[in-house]
Amino acid sequence: MTIFEGREGSLNGYFKGKLIVSRPLGNGRTLENYKKESIRILIEAMREGHQLQTIKKRCYTTLKNFRYETLIKKPTIEDKDFVLFTLMILIKLGVVDEDGEKEGLLTCKRKKINLNI
Repeated sequence: MTIFEGREGSLNGYFKGKLIVSRPLGNGRTLENYKKESIRILIEAMREGHQLQTIKKRCYTTLKNFRYETLIKKPTIEDKDFVLFTLMILIKLGVVDEDGEKEGLLTCKRKKINLNI
């Protein structure tokens, strides 16, 4: 898995001790924006009549399966966004701890380069 770093750093998602998604931060992409979008998706699913238990189960299954999908095909940007939103929905519903030891999110600032030689 490659870390995708933007102007402000990166947002990385872990599941069962494995890095499953990395998205850049910067140019309008912030942790808050990603959270708002995941909540919008959750609300939309509930308006369509899906029960919370069903949403939790489908999100959990999606993350579990995505851990192995990367071996089959290269995920697109949309796939990576979807996986991040799925992880954030599970965090919002209390299934995954945001700051968990093996599951959750890690926000990394951009690496500073020291040019003093």
